[in-house]
Amino acid sequence: MLKRIEYFVFFFATLPFFVATVRGQSTEDARKLYSEGKYAEALPVFEKLVKSSPKNASYNQWYGNCLLETGNPGQAEPFLQAAASKKVMEAYASLGKMYYLQYQFEASAQAYARYSEALSKEKRAAEAATADSLRQRSERAARMLSHCEDIQLIDSVTVDKNAFLDAYHFSNECGSLETDGSRIVYNNPLKNKRYFAEKTEGGPYRIYSEIKLQDQWSDRKELAFTSAPSAGDRYPFVLQDGLTLYFASAGGSSIGGYDLYVTRYNLNNDTYLAPNQLGMPFNSIANDYMLVLDEINRIGYFATDRFQPENQVVVYTFIPNEEILPLNTDQPGEWAARAKITSLRDTWKPGVDYAAYLAQVKDQVLKEKVKATRDFTFVINDRLIYYTLNDFRNDAAKQAFAKASELKREIDQLEEELDRLRREYAGPGKKQRSVILSKEERLDDLLARYGQLAVAARNLEIKFITRNS
Repeated sequence: MLKRIEYFVFFFATLPFFVATVRGQSTEDARKLYSEGKYAEALPVFEKLVKSSPKNASYNQWYGNCLLETGNPGQAEPFLQAAASKKVMEAYASLGKMYYLQYQFEASAQAYARYSEALSKEKRAAEAATADSLRQRSERAARMLSHCEDIQLIDSVTVDKNAFLDAYHFSNECGSLETDGSRIVYNNPLKNKRYFAEKTEGGPYRIYSEIKLQDQWSDRKELAFTSAPSAGDRYPFVLQDGLTLYFASAGGSSIGGYDLYVTRYNLNNDTYLAPNQLGMPFNSIANDYMLVLDEINRIGYFATDRFQPENQVVVYTFIPNEEILPLNTDQPGEWAARAKITSLRDTWKPGVDYAAYLAQVKDQVLKEKVKATRDFTFVINDRLIYYTLNDFRNDAAKQAFAKASELKREIDQLEEELDRLRREYAGPGKKQRSVILSKEERLDDLLARYGQLAVAARNLEIKFITRNS
């Protein structure tokens, strides 16, 4: 989330004594409410003050700030401009923020530049440096906006921030995401390597990898970037090549909270290349994170809290371009609209059935998930079919079926071997018939034992369910 920038105005016009006695208390209360962050409560008081003294620069500044902080940047502009015209230098900071929120990044950079210049003249070097940093951020955002990518966003879903992974549906061949306590873990398709972020002691989050050896996770390594963002690296996802890493960082080049980056592992020196910041609309002036690319189904996802209430995020589904395709438009307002993602439909190409495309992908992923969770098909009764050992409610039934499953694997292997022997027996180099007969007898025995165990498992489970229903 774009960090709240608090502005403190030190200049107040001296009011005549008789006016102060009438309005002093309400002005003091409003200033106190503002300092406490209660902008909505302070707003009507400053509105009255501005109406009574429209040329008072301080009142215009305070009222404009209240409008800005309560989500009305467009209404704030004339009042902040009025304060700036009276040389209230904090008004330039407010204008910088106001333009930034409206994606008018060049105007924002100019306002912050004037603010930095004014602070420098006042010999407030530390504050001037902060203002200059904000100017640079606005300039980065302006460059990013001018290269906004033409990407097709085909779906969006608003979810609780603590359960946003439920909105991600991608192929098992791309790996998986899971929550492990407070961290989000990416597992590679073989589930023998994982990536996650943890907070360092007294420092920011960093991304680590681990390898699974004999059912134990070991060999933890912090990912080394040749030139890393300065803070808060989180939300890793690795492409099928095992080399390309997407992640989010709140580093120094961020244009608002967490931004999305991509880098690639360098096999020669066991480090990652300098991360590249993704452009708009993937990044915004809010938090943007957890980008996933499903190369099998040609679909992608990312999460953002832009325009969302606290504790909620929106997960966008998009069709990845094979290469970055800049937006081609001569409509001035379309750049900001596409960067903000004000409309999904505006990103679509004519004649493409995106609903069908999305439905096909979800159907394919669902089939994969169902197949992956079915170890077998075992009919209990007319209404009940089990697919995994965990489906059994009775321990004795589960043990019986586990033994039956071991026999089934041996049966399958023996049947394959018999099939091969029979083919060889029919050929020119005939094998001894006794070998085949011996294995057939073994197969009959295994099938009989398997049938007994399967019946026992079924009966035990039915008896348990009947007794406990």
